[in-house]
Amino acid sequence: MKWHQDGDKDHSAETASRISEIMKKLDEDGVLDRIAREPFVMANRRLVLAVHHNLDYLAFVNSLPKSQKELELKFSQFAGISLFSSKGTPQAVFAAAGAVIRRLKRILVVDFDVHHGNGTQEIFYDNKHVLFFSSHCGDLTYPKSNSKASHIGEGAGEGYNINFPLAEGFNEDDLLYAVNKILLPVATKFDPEVVLVSAGFDAGIDDMGGCNVSSKGFGTVVRKLLCLAGGKMVLALEGGYNLKHLPTHVSHSIRAILGDEDAFFPDYDQTDHRPSESTISMADNLQLKLSPYWDVFVEKPPGPTPEGETPPRPGAVGGDPSGALGSHSSS
Repeated sequence: MKWHQDGDKDHSAETASRISEIMKKLDEDGVLDRIAREPFVMANRRLVLAVHHNLDYLAFVNSLPKSQKELELKFSQFAGISLFSSKGTPQAVFAAAGAVIRRLKRILVVDFDVHHGNGTQEIFYDNKHVLFFSSHCGDLTYPKSNSKASHIGEGAGEGYNINFPLAEGFNEDDLLYAVNKILLPVATKFDPEVVLVSAGFDAGIDDMGGCNVSSKGFGTVVRKLLCLAGGKMVLALEGGYNLKHLPTHVSHSIRAILGDEDAFFPDYDQTDHRPSESTISMADNLQLKLSPYWDVFVEKPPGPTPEGETPPRPGAVGGDPSGALGSHSSS
């Protein structure tokens, strides 16, 4: 991110100060002394194409403008759109990709950014090896998303794409209701090998999303995800632009993983924290839509399992995801 900046100046909301302020807060909270810095490898052509399958994407990244003058010439037709790139932007893109892309059979992607994860949805919409869950504000006017709860994937990926749009101004009670009622039951059944979190904190208090999730709320969401994939989880920073609150949101999320009980709600009980009626209605709607694919939402008659009947392996009803993600060879 520090490569992706205009000299020493901050540019719009996407500022390198986000990273420096987060690192400062992690140092102040003693987090950096308790964790190891994981080295990463810059993504190469083969690794990126395992996800994007499109040579045009690589060409686009490598040809990004490297100065303000080039930027204005290339994107002048997109009036009113906030776009920025610099000399270090392509390097930052490949570094970020190299830090998170892995080849595995079952991957859970959780996106709690206030905006819909439309790019991730598009990439994996027909892929049963990636279970994608996006909780987001469904009322945003910019950038406008066409996501709907009815968009559940297609082809082999039908049932593996879950959108949970929330009403404007939602808080952690709404977010945790979505996690408890929809995400965790399906994800437990899916049994991922790793959890990738698109950790956008712009649904936080006083941020551009106009929502009210607290630092402890974010910490509680992250803490709940630890029960999956043996605790193997990657948090990749997305949104979050209030430099007063963002560092605390990130610190709470990491300290929640470390078990600091002041960073999350250890005794959170959904019965004591009622979400909005629209959130409850959306959860009921999604359970109905997903029940043909996930038997966790199918009411079972009381009584023991019939003798000789073998419970299905984790995955969609009657399905067992197999085979590695990505079809490109290393040659």
